[in-house]
Amino acid sequence: MLDLTSLTYFLSAYEAGTFSRAARANDVSQPTVSIAIQKLETLLGESLFQRSKSGLTPTALGERLYRDAAGSVSQLCALESRLRSRPLQKLRIYCHPDILLAPFAPTLHTVSRTSGNLQFHFCNTPETSDLAYTSQDCTPSGHGFLPIMTENYGVALPLHHRLARAQSLTLDDLDGQPVIHRPYCPGADRFAAEYADGFDGAADAQSPPPQVTPAHATNDQQVLDLIAAGLGIALVPMSHGKSHSGIVVRPVTGTDLGTRTVGISHRQTVFAADLAKRLVAASDHSV
Repeated sequence: MLDLTSLTYFLSAYEAGTFSRAARANDVSQPTVSIAIQKLETLLGESLFQRSKSGLTPTALGERLYRDAAGSVSQLCALESRLRSRPLQKLRIYCHPDILLAPFAPTLHTVSRTSGNLQFHFCNTPETSDLAYTSQDCTPSGHGFLPIMTENYGVALPLHHRLARAQSLTLDDLDGQPVIHRPYCPGADRFAAEYADGFDGAADAQSPPPQVTPAHATNDQQVLDLIAAGLGIALVPMSHGKSHSGIVVRPVTGTDLGTRTVGISHRQTVFAADLAKRLVAASDHSV
């Protein structure tokens, strides 16, 4: 018979990609999660995951079980919280404009389900948040910061751009290309300055040259959509290449575009610090 605890561990493993991250998300040991998954596999008569050094890959049965069980398990966990009269806890979240939230959605789902009584509210400013998905350089004043990953920057191009087939680029390759400005990103202005210095003889870190700036976006999702539409190129984190089917992101050789460390900042309260630790522990560190 399928039991709620085993299904909860299975869903966490599916979303987190490893047994160890699923265990941390549920505050149990890795063997506890492994044994629960093995019991499910024995009961169902097939493997739910293919195991490898890189993590877990769901089998066809695993995919089917996740689709069929995810909604029911979440409802049952919420029902348990209501029956125990656990009050809802408001969790205020901010997402910096240069962070794409989609890769972190499975982790939020895992922690929401295992907590059972969280109510998510998204904020317009980081200062009013309990948690913020951000880069370390943009950590709100008074918040702690827990890193998830460090990544390089590259240049995003439309999928069918003439340079998209190249595995890497140089500044000379980019000569004359219109650059979409990201005014909210600390690294973007430096790229615009190098770009201007390389081709126009002057660098202004505060205002990139208007002739190479066809658009100003307010967040990176807009940037990727504008690039896919063929309006220009932009400096973006390398991981953004996984998040939009209409673009590619290529490294640039011969110049230092810098790096960023992405993570979760948190208000200095027990509630926020504990949730931040759980979210980081369950995160895919290659997003």
